Amino acid sequence: SQGPVINLPPAQIRDLDRGIEQIRVLDHNFDAQRFCDQTMDLFFRLQAAWSTRDLAPLRQSLTEEVLAQLQTDVDRLKREGLVNRVENIAVRTCEIAEAWQESGQDFVTAYFYANCLDYDAKEATGEVVRGSKTEPTKFEEFWTFTRPAGNGAWRLSAITQA
Repeated sequence: SQGPVINLPPAQIRDLDRGIEQIRVLDHNFDAQRFCDQTMDLFFRLQAAWSTRDLAPLRQSLTEEVLAQLQTDVDRLKREGLVNRVENIAVRTCEIAEAWQESGQDFVTAYFYANCLDYDAKEATGEVVRGSKTEPTKFEEFWTFTRPAGNGAWRLSAITQA
């Protein structure tokens, strides 16, 4: 006879649950849904700041590395006389993909599946040079946030394409 059948969730889900439990040891109120809601707020704020090429309002929400990387991209667009427009954003999915602690820091990665209008236009004329004002594009990104373990504001520390 066979022993009892035990259906374990996939390793990825078990790792995620373990990571969330680690974070909850020092932050009893950590809530995955609330985290996704806050992450989505930043997602929209960042897209807006990107389109206006002014990242200053987001300084407190980004690590130095991410701020520097985004600023480099903004400066390049300005030099080239281009504006990258991200409009009509529809987030289809926002969910926590990973959670862990390392070197006294909490880390949580949110997965975004969204679509939007994404195009570069000449600043002077408005002429579209990349992308489309009418055809939405789908995209998937992973946004990783960090903070000192247990407290403090989450800051965006990485954006990677899926």
